[in-house]
Amino acid sequence: MSFLKFFQAKAPPLPLIVSFPKSGRTWLRVMLDDLGVEVQYIHDGTDHKLLRPKSSLKENKSRYKKRRTIMLVRDPRDTVVSGYFQVQKRHMLPAGSFSDFIRSDNHGIEKIIRFNLQWFAAMPRMREIRYLQYEDMHRDTAGVLRAILGFLNQQADDRTLVEVANNRTFDKMKVSESTGDLSDRYGKILQPRDANDPESFKVRKGKIGGYGEYLSDDDVAYCDEQLAKFEYWEKLDKVFSTNGLCYSRVDNRARIALG
Repeated sequence: MSFLKFFQAKAPPLPLIVSFPKSGRTWLRVMLDDLGVEVQYIHDGTDHKLLRPKSSLKENKSRYKKRRTIMLVRDPRDTVVSGYFQVQKRHMLPAGSFSDFIRSDNHGIEKIIRFNLQWFAAMPRMREIRYLQYEDMHRDTAGVLRAILGFLNQQADDRTLVEVANNRTFDKMKVSESTGDLSDRYGKILQPRDANDPESFKVRKGKIGGYGEYLSDDDVAYCDEQLAKFEYWEKLDKVFSTNGLCYSRVDNRARIALG
């Protein structure tokens, strides 16, 4: 090794975006790629195809503490329903019924809640971390992109941000997936498993509160019980109030009141 190479400064590690699967990462990734923003995306060991139980979750996040990190979360009820279709329609793995799936040790809502709460609890030990809600991406897409770039010390003019946001709406993303416009960039990641089955698309619906179209009243009640048991919305509000990007607090205050 040469003297110069030995003392040459290493490039800083890429920023992280961490999320439980089906929290909106693909949508965000496409938009950030459009803006030329380099980020490392991880699920921190929770990929559905790994079939790992909730007991496998690692509470210690010290290996990430020096990384500039964005934690992306979505309503766990919508996340678990979207995960059902990912497992059944794209990974082609047994998923059982919705009732079975939401209670599953490997994929269920309790695993999602525990994962997110572990990352909320990690905040004091992280050098630089911000939290982002999928729902806020829908509410103000360009504003979220602006906030992300600001946190990453990068810039883009407002016109570009609005253009990217308008070009990457969920409806337009779904059309791009069906026509193969994004397959050159992302390969099978953004190709439908079955072009005749809308539920097999990577970009499926993205609807806020869409879980109610699939879960029975008893299943919704079970999910709400889990959220209440772990005081999920209260803990989310506490963390996002200080370290949230474009945080819409009113929406979560309503959730807390309903809980």
